[in-house]
Amino acid sequence: MSDGNDAVYAILVIYFFVILCSSVLSFWMNNSTTTLRLGPLSVVGDRVNNLTQSYLGAGTGLGFLVFFFTMCSSLFSGYTVSGIPAEAYGRGWIAIRWILAGVPIYGAFLLLTPRLHALGKSRGYLSIIEFIFDRYAVSSSPAVPHALRLISLFCLQLPVFTYLITQFTGIGAEIPVYTKGEITGLGALLTAAIILCFLSILGGLRGVAYTDVIQGIALVVGSFVFFCVQHVNLGGMGMVARVTRSAEFAEADPAKFASFNTVPRESGGWSLASLASFVLKVTIAATMFPHLVQRLFVAKNTTVIRVGFSTMNATFFFVQFASMISGWVAAAYFVETPPPNAIFASVAGVVRDANTTGQFASALMMSAAVCAFMSTADSCMIAFGTMWLKDFFLPYVSPGASQQTQVVFAKTMGIIGLAVGVLLGVQSILATPPWNLSNLFSLQAATPIHVAPSVWLGLHWRGLRGEAVLAGMLLGLGTTLGMAFDPSYNVKLKFGLEENAEGWAPSLIGCAVNVATTIIIGLALEASPSLLPVSSALPAFSRPLDIAAEFGEKLGSEASPLFWGVFAVLFALMIPFYRAEDFGKQDEYVGEVPSWVFTSLFICGLLTIWIAIGYAYFWRDYTLARVPSPYPVHPDDVNRQDSGDVPAHKTKSVGMSEVSEAPPAPVAPAPPQQFPPYPAMMPMGAPMMTPGIYPQMGMVPPAGGPHMGSPMPYGYPVGY
Repeated sequence: MSDGNDAVYAILVIYFFVILCSSVLSFWMNNSTTTLRLGPLSVVGDRVNNLTQSYLGAGTGLGFLVFFFTMCSSLFSGYTVSGIPAEAYGRGWIAIRWILAGVPIYGAFLLLTPRLHALGKSRGYLSIIEFIFDRYAVSSSPAVPHALRLISLFCLQLPVFTYLITQFTGIGAEIPVYTKGEITGLGALLTAAIILCFLSILGGLRGVAYTDVIQGIALVVGSFVFFCVQHVNLGGMGMVARVTRSAEFAEADPAKFASFNTVPRESGGWSLASLASFVLKVTIAATMFPHLVQRLFVAKNTTVIRVGFSTMNATFFFVQFASMISGWVAAAYFVETPPPNAIFASVAGVVRDANTTGQFASALMMSAAVCAFMSTADSCMIAFGTMWLKDFFLPYVSPGASQQTQVVFAKTMGIIGLAVGVLLGVQSILATPPWNLSNLFSLQAATPIHVAPSVWLGLHWRGLRGEAVLAGMLLGLGTTLGMAFDPSYNVKLKFGLEENAEGWAPSLIGCAVNVATTIIIGLALEASPSLLPVSSALPAFSRPLDIAAEFGEKLGSEASPLFWGVFAVLFALMIPFYRAEDFGKQDEYVGEVPSWVFTSLFICGLLTIWIAIGYAYFWRDYTLARVPSPYPVHPDDVNRQDSGDVPAHKTKSVGMSEVSEAPPAPVAPAPPQQFPPYPAMMPMGAPMMTPGIYPQMGMVPPAGGPHMGSPMPYGYPVGY
């Protein structure tokens, strides 16, 4: 091996060794309660009684350091070091849209997280779809919550697979360019997939989160080092401002010259409308991304989330901005000889070839790029397995599955998701040219954005009915898909994008239809419930959730009009709509960037500070009673219930009187026996079990109350 690549190979070998050790340590912690002494360090096992919670929920939860870096690493995907530099190279300053869209995501989470986290701790949620099913369980028909669950499951597959494709496409494109062909794209992709498979199977969510700490630190440090080296070796932002404003640059590429020197146009492609549309849809849709929401449920406590979100918000200005500079530097450096598709690797290669310091710095940044690719891919694997376990396998295939079976199923689905991602990634890197990562990332918000109204409104509006949410979701999805696949409306369909001639995304228009429909029908049903009378039958295995009973009649401080009023003003000002007289015209520079870029980033910085203030002063803690799982206990799991579970005879039913405090007579566990297969699908709303069937199936019957499917929603005394 030659060409100055020894440094990156050495760093990558160390990195892979460390994450493998982390996986082994996570496996030990998931299965032990003893203390492991490693010289001066002591590691305490974190096994909980419930095997599923140990594997998918990181045991007792994630502490601050792990939560901080796992959220950062999962959000800063491989796109940050592959797609963003390419976009900055080709589209100029408008690439800052990624920072403008990223910062508000944490503000949006403030509206959701206090209540979602409390419900997660109370009910053992690991998937946002579990909340949706329980929230709208009381409807005119049990079919309504079932339909919402299955449609939401469909909608949330897109971000998982687009994330996986972008990770594998990025690693398959960047590594061969940087190593000058010493490592092929296919070899890099398959090596990453094998390591990810090992990591996910062995360590579960804890293993993923622990490696995210390593990967997050490498990404932040690598970004800072590369920022400095680009400035020293390639001239940095000063060189970009000088070259991109020159007559030679204008003559060489007039379109790129305009993207670096003019205020965006009012409408059309890469315009002000396109910028606003992108920022809005990403802010809304990202709050539904499964791998991000799962971390809200498994954070150890609210302090971890509050401190984590209020500080990690600023990381966009370090990590993503450094990646953008790579693209801008490439645009100024490669004027005569355009680089290949891997812009980031091309710039890193120039730095590597400059001197020994450049070799180390570029090797560190390429290793950080690999970290970014790996961190998001492993998170998506876990989230994919979790969704299919919690939202399909348990409710529809095997409600009485043992915890061991649940873990095996989640691992299997994670591997299947990884395999599909690898196949699509291979197709991408073998295509000519490779698939555009900007297009892929833009598409991933198209379907999850339609899950958002059910959660955003459902968490705070007590009277919202499932029928209204279902109608809004169906109409919104229909609008989005109809517009997105209509070439006469979606003018960028042939590029794999969704955008009309004015620059607005069909998914955002569809979301507006979704919200409007949900609110109109919701208000109508709230005013006249007799329009669709509530059914006395509950969907099988539901735990009806009354928002007002849990959180009170009034809105919490997280929905403060003061906070959201200031948030909305700053959010709007990030988009330079106030420059109407200058749209499409050459802009003046402030320092080394155009004035519209400086102003938008400055206001985004103010929004970052305001969001941190929001987590400090507008957050509200909620403490909810523990609610048992709705599923029956498998005989193998009788002794694996968490001590924190509330016995079923003390569980309050929504809208029902409290059950007698006297506990029922203890039921002796059935002896272990062959567990017969459960029917693949049950009629929606039909009783899933009759009391006499439990002994026949080797299950422990409910501690009290009727079986699920009856009007009385008592639950089962099961751990999480």
